[in-house]
Amino acid sequence: MTTSGHTPTYGGLGEGPTALARLCLIVGVSSIFLVMVAGVLPPYAKEAVYWFQRALVTASVLTLLGLLFSHPRPSRRPKGLTEVFIYSPSLFLAAWVTGAWAGVFVAPLVPLFALGAWVAEKLRRH
Repeated sequence: MTTSGHTPTYGGLGEGPTALARLCLIVGVSSIFLVMVAGVLPPYAKEAVYWFQRALVTASVLTLLGLLFSHPRPSRRPKGLTEVFIYSPSLFLAAWVTGAWAGVFVAPLVPLFALGAWVAEKLRRH
């Protein structure tokens, strides 16, 4: 961890909320590999891995929603945060793989809410 002024920078992830959002996206999407690992495990261990993967995806989606509601105005968001929101539908696939239905329905909402906030801000300016 290095510092840039007063805000910590975490390698290539960025700073503050942007770094957290990128980490959530990376962890959530890469959790798909846990499902492949579970394929070679005995049934009792397989279920545990599936539930762990579901928990990772759910935590990632909820964190992104929390960040979106913490930074609702696109013009005031930290640099790079909107981009992460745009890529967040990839969490839909991670949720769908193990049938975490809450994630399947909530993951697409993040970019839709981000788009809605952008449109609302543009309409307010005019």
